[in-house]
Amino acid sequence: MNLLLLDVGNSRLKWAQSQGGTLRYGGAVEHGGDPAAALAAVDATDVDSIQVANVTGAALAAPLAAALQSRFGVAPRFARTEAEWAGLRVAYADPQRLGIDRWLALLAAWTEVRGPLCVASAGTALTFDAVDASGRHLGGVIAPGLTTMQQAVLGATRFAASGPDQRYTEELGDDTDSCVRQGALHACAGLVERLAARYGGSALLLLTGGDAARLLPHLCGGWSERPHLVMEGLLTLAPHTTAPDSG
Repeated sequence: MNLLLLDVGNSRLKWAQSQGGTLRYGGAVEHGGDPAAALAAVDATDVDSIQVANVTGAALAAPLAAALQSRFGVAPRFARTEAEWAGLRVAYADPQRLGIDRWLALLAAWTEVRGPLCVASAGTALTFDAVDASGRHLGGVIAPGLTTMQQAVLGATRFAASGPDQRYTEELGDDTDSCVRQGALHACAGLVERLAARYGGSALLLLTGGDAARLLPHLCGGWSERPHLVMEGLLTLAPHTTAPDSG
């Protein structure tokens, strides 16, 4: 069976395919608030089943489901956060309030190690979640991501950003843009390291998300980058999903 896996985040739509359990990453595109239209960039073929992780809400899920059905002739299955799955137990009283991307990343990591773990995701938001050796989700945090933090600071001042700049270093800034950029870097790295120091211990430490490669060089040792962890979670869940729906 040829699976199409879609990870619909706050700003980007990412896709991959899998046949026989092997994940083949396809690509990513900015969706601009319209994931259904962004499907035009997806170059998948011979699709038998579609698994979707969608954090954008039901209003965007319905047209996305219709577009997928129209293009591939397959009704998509939208992953849902479960209170307990394969020994992984969610801390939230209402499990559906835990973002599906966070849950799938935890599920992928838990399935792999069956032991203590921490997952940080660096994207539009920076998230951190911890799981203990028994599979109990200890909870997490959500903070602004690298770019979001810079936009918030510059948007609240009389200074305008000069444009995207990926030159993150360990140094201090020497103009407004670089000072804000370095402030965002140290804030994000500091949050991850502070929480890892408290909850990490001997845990598996995994970093994912669109900004993972930018953040990883500025973290203390022990972290491994896993850019497609949400996709891995979708692939883990795929054999156990049943009726298609619109999320």
